[in-house]
Amino acid sequence: MPVYLDYNATTPVDPEVQETIYREMRETWGNPSSSYDVGKKAKSVIENARGKVAEMIGCKADEIIFTSGGTESNNMVIHTAIRHFNYEMNNVLNNNSDNSKPHIITTNIEHDSIKLPLEVLLAEEKIVVTFVQVSKKTGIVEIDDIVNAVRPNTCLITVMLANNETGIIQPVSLIRSRLKTLKRSKVHNALPTIFLHTDAAQA
Repeated sequence: MPVYLDYNATTPVDPEVQETIYREMRETWGNPSSSYDVGKKAKSVIENARGKVAEMIGCKADEIIFTSGGTESNNMVIHTAIRHFNYEMNNVLNNNSDNSKPHIITTNIEHDSIKLPLEVLLAEEKIVVTFVQVSKKTGIVEIDDIVNAVRPNTCLITVMLANNETGIIQPVSLIRSRLKTLKRSKVHNALPTIFLHTDAAQA
């Protein structure tokens, strides 16, 4: 009998989840944007699911955005952070300086859905990126290395929660704690907001 050991990358779908998906595909197939009954039913199911996810992680339902998967979600975060930087810093920084470009901090072990779009945007000279190296001994990024990489134009820090190959957990909550002081300082000095993002798909 074959033994599957790559649960950190992908797990079998729980039978209860399978049944829920199959049931909704059979019974709730309408377009949730439609105004007729089958559409309204589909929208109700989606909004109910949105509320349950929000309750589970402790946020508001309107803060939950459903996407097609992790790659779309990660790309959305990157491009939204860049747009927010450009909007927030309009007429604040000299557009001819290096600081006029959004700066993003990440690690050298991120999933391709983070690494590749950052590399493309970097090659197009639309952003500046710092790839912080994780420890070769532990596979964990040093919090000080992340914090010390912050610049006046830093707008996004993205560090995965659990690595999809090693399973190592990164100290995202501790990074968040250290960023609180920096964020207050940046607000005081009229510098752009730093968003903290984690790809938690494997966690």
